[in-house]
Amino acid sequence: MDIYSQFQSKLMHYKAQCRMVSLKHIQELETEFNKPIKDSFVNKQLYESYIHGYINFSVKEKYPSALSLIIVATPSPQIDLKFQIESKDFIFKIPPMYTDRVEVTGRIKKITSDIFNNNGYNTFPVVLPKKLIAVKSGLAKYGKNNLAYVEGMGSYHRLTLFATDLPCNNDSWLKVQTLDRCEKCFACQKSCPTSAINRNEFVIKAERCLAYLNEQSGTFPDWINPKAHNCIIGCIKCQDSCPENKSNISASRLKEKFSESETQMILKNTPFENLPDNLQMRIDDLCLKYYYKHLSRNIIPLIENYMN
Repeated sequence: MDIYSQFQSKLMHYKAQCRMVSLKHIQELETEFNKPIKDSFVNKQLYESYIHGYINFSVKEKYPSALSLIIVATPSPQIDLKFQIESKDFIFKIPPMYTDRVEVTGRIKKITSDIFNNNGYNTFPVVLPKKLIAVKSGLAKYGKNNLAYVEGMGSYHRLTLFATDLPCNNDSWLKVQTLDRCEKCFACQKSCPTSAINRNEFVIKAERCLAYLNEQSGTFPDWINPKAHNCIIGCIKCQDSCPENKSNISASRLKEKFSESETQMILKNTPFENLPDNLQMRIDDLCLKYYYKHLSRNIIPLIENYMN
């Protein structure tokens, strides 16, 4: 069994899928990624603050021996967290992808070490547009909500990408594919609480997306309806309403509980370094340390909606 087939076989144990593409497509990838920006479909301020400087297409310059990119999709469920306030339990959601970064990336690093590195090949970390690569490789298709949909997972997955010096003998590079269902379905557009999804375009108004807004610092814009808030971080509305996800949505599982005193520390925005060690560790294990400074602001409207 060749190296890539071994990798695919190992991923199947975790119900994960992958595709390999040649690095020769990198220039086309950059052109296609920048087209919505060039055509003014993407808000310039959002691009400058959120995207510019993050994506790096100079893979060959950084890793001259790199020949291929491998994109992996791993199932990622939504989860629940329980908070206690005035002796009452409040359960709030976190969408897929937010809380399993360490677990999934650690697993893939272990697999690549066992299969690639132990057979004389190298793997390299890269920061490239993963959704676009997933779609161009044939691993996924775009939905109207601008999410990537993978067969058997829908939009409930985490994408992981790496480069390797393994020659690409399995190159799959396609035109951008979109879900057929989206031509006549407007479920995501109707359910979007901030009107971020266009009726006929597959590029959303990202600056209006609630998932984007509640990852940013500061107060929420006045135009957001307080009832729009539905998750501790991110937003689940367009995914939960999508018929394409119907067979992929599983019941949320309770992943962590916070006592009354712990909840109060979070709501009071106690500096992370001043939290008890055990609480720091649990927040970190949930991959929420990066978003900690936003948690209080995001949870308060959820409590208010729950109470009302």
